[in-house]
Amino acid sequence: MKKENLSNVILVTVLIFISILGRLVTNYFEIYNFTALGAGALFAGVMLKDKKYAYAVPLISLLLSDLFFHFFTNIQGIYGGEMLFVYAGFMLVTFIGTRIRKVTAGRVFLGAVASGLIFFLMSNLGTFLFRDLYPHTFAGLLTCYWSAVPFYKQDLFGSFFLNTIMGNVFYSALLFGAYAVLKPVFVRKESKETSIA
Repeated sequence: MKKENLSNVILVTVLIFISILGRLVTNYFEIYNFTALGAGALFAGVMLKDKKYAYAVPLISLLLSDLFFHFFTNIQGIYGGEMLFVYAGFMLVTFIGTRIRKVTAGRVFLGAVASGLIFFLMSNLGTFLFRDLYPHTFAGLLTCYWSAVPFYKQDLFGSFFLNTIMGNVFYSALLFGAYAVLKPVFVRKESKETSIA
């Protein structure tokens, strides 16, 4: 089992939790889908060597923000079985992050774009399966995806590309950039005292 540097886990976790606060802020101002959720899952997958932390940190962040919405706002945070597909989508994004061996701007950019597409596909698959809005046929699934595109026109930037894709690219750049700046200051070299299994 890979050992994880405790200060690295703490730094990555703090950055992801800060990015999740961005979700609360953007939803408060009704800037939907321009969030750091996909970027946080990708970031955890890349930066945390131990897979249990890589998957747990973004999942816990997502769950806590959903619970906050559910209990403290008028936004529906808990909304049924389709949530499983949203959570599974973020696990797929984390998996993509675990496959990035060498961090380059190009790989992070492609991962950020992929995370936006995965969110779109998985969240709308959940809608298709758990709501009776469309016939449960292949044509109904295509209609569900096609019908989801105009939803993004209500958002601040007015499109799926600008809201979800560029949101992921923006927050990925922010997270990876902040990590590069803060790591030399906060992450000690690995030692027996600071590593965890």
